[in-house]
Amino acid sequence: MDGVIGMEQITLRGTYSEMGAELGKLLRANNYQPPPVAGDRIEMAKGCEQALEEHAPTLLEELNAMIEAGRFEKTTLKTFELGLNPYPVFGCSIFAISGEHTTSGNMIFARNYDWNWSFIDFLMLVRNYPKGRLASLSLSDIIIGRYGGINEAGLAIGLTAIPGYHKKDQPGVMLHLATRWVLDNCKTVKEAVDFMESIPHVRGNNYLVLDKSGETALIQACPEKVVVLQPEDGLVVATNHFQSPEMQVFEEKPKIPVSSVSRYQTIRDWMRKQDGKVGHKQAQQVLKGRHAQGAGVCQDYIKDDVRFGTIWAWTHEAGTRSFELADACPADVDFETYTF
Repeated sequence: MDGVIGMEQITLRGTYSEMGAELGKLLRANNYQPPPVAGDRIEMAKGCEQALEEHAPTLLEELNAMIEAGRFEKTTLKTFELGLNPYPVFGCSIFAISGEHTTSGNMIFARNYDWNWSFIDFLMLVRNYPKGRLASLSLSDIIIGRYGGINEAGLAIGLTAIPGYHKKDQPGVMLHLATRWVLDNCKTVKEAVDFMESIPHVRGNNYLVLDKSGETALIQACPEKVVVLQPEDGLVVATNHFQSPEMQVFEEKPKIPVSSVSRYQTIRDWMRKQDGKVGHKQAQQVLKGRHAQGAGVCQDYIKDDVRFGTIWAWTHEAGTRSFELADACPADVDFETYTF
């Protein structure tokens, strides 16, 4: 692992078994230990393993190889990776701007990742070159899965949580693994939508996806249903609630984060106020602006004595093999370019 302040960069190449083995050795060399898992997650994770074997078997191949090469105890690590614990607090914001509204003529993808501040130490930037599949540049604070990224076909994807989803987790393909599969296999928005519509989902999530042709979509997903939204006035926005009435029936309004609607509205209001076309730097200002001050969607707050907020952010111009990343709170650090 090549150390960078606040971030690890790793490069993986080969078959899924080879990449998994390399990961396992890296984790063992860095004395990695998976977090403890609750007993009730074990059975749920077994159902998720069956779903992964059916819908994304190469990722299960990678996970098994990682466990073997790293000499990890199987149950704990599999339960953690396949059946992520329910989230405590949520706040991610993502938007995509159509090419007709940008200075370059290419779509812009912008994403803030909000989480427990202590997880900033686990941020990984991964350059992935799976044999026979699509190369990608992605971000995660977990192991096999990804929270978003771009691939060599020009597709970009990011996800947000839906904490108001009204039921407990159901066995299925967990959100970070669904995103990873899309990066490895999908070249177009249609292919990503088709995959998301074909798999069982564990909980409520938004997935915002675009491709180099200029297509974009917001995939709203939960175990009961998947509904896809198209851009409105050249803009697609995802925060932490469902936008379609047919999806909102699966949400409990009191559980929707207070800032979710206001962050959504902040992005839409910013877009409406633009006089002329927008560029990368303008999109980054929305990610950097403090939400508490009405300047953007960057968050930083204390809840139950734990610090939460925006701990990294990135923007991408469709059709390029790079993104600009702030590897800590974007209000405090500059965006830097990373390629693959």
